[in-house]
Amino acid sequence: MNPLYIGTAERRIFGIHDPAAPTGGRPRAAVLCYPWGTEYIYAHRSMRHLALKLAASGYHTLRFDYFGTGDSDGEAADVDPAGCASDTESAIEAVKDIAGAAKVALIGLRAGAHIAASVAARSPADVEALVLWDPLVAGAPVDPVEEPTSRASGDLRASAAQVFGTLPSRSLILVTQRLAVDEERVRGEWERGVGALPVEFVPSPCPWVEAVTNSGALPVPVIRRIDEWLR
Repeated sequence: MNPLYIGTAERRIFGIHDPAAPTGGRPRAAVLCYPWGTEYIYAHRSMRHLALKLAASGYHTLRFDYFGTGDSDGEAADVDPAGCASDTESAIEAVKDIAGAAKVALIGLRAGAHIAASVAARSPADVEALVLWDPLVAGAPVDPVEEPTSRASGDLRASAAQVFGTLPSRSLILVTQRLAVDEERVRGEWERGVGALPVEFVPSPCPWVEAVTNSGALPVPVIRRIDEWLR
């Protein structure tokens, strides 16, 4: 695990690089995009374990705090979707340089999924694979927990369907079973929101919610599925 700062002097971003285990294959890299607010706190352990799993599979993995969050510079008022997308692009360039890779895999959770999708849509030359984990999609069912309360959260939902229509062909949407009371109905709602992209429901603890039933539990099935899909 290598802590580092990326970005510019005016927009300094804190990240953690997990080096790839030697595999003898081509250089590979992955960038993980966190959710926002309390979901960031609850999901932090799961994202760390995902990064370690991908590193063990041969990916130089970089997870980072958006400007205005976590250990990055800035204030909470500085956080917005455009800025988070710019931070993600900085992370992509950093891990490409570290790994010597031409492209990266992007994995985003919740609000981070939308940020990853927007970057993949406008920078297709940099992204070879995209995983959207429980993304915020307009029209999709919302788990009965507190959503991030900033105005930007509404912006994510409003534009999600437009962004999801232009994603790379190698994209996957993973939905924790916790969101699906009626799986067929939910699947239809998600597919109407995201078009023809594959949607998989994975029975798994929900990492972005803290509850008595899943406190401390890792979403091992989702982590394993992401690792398998990227191989």
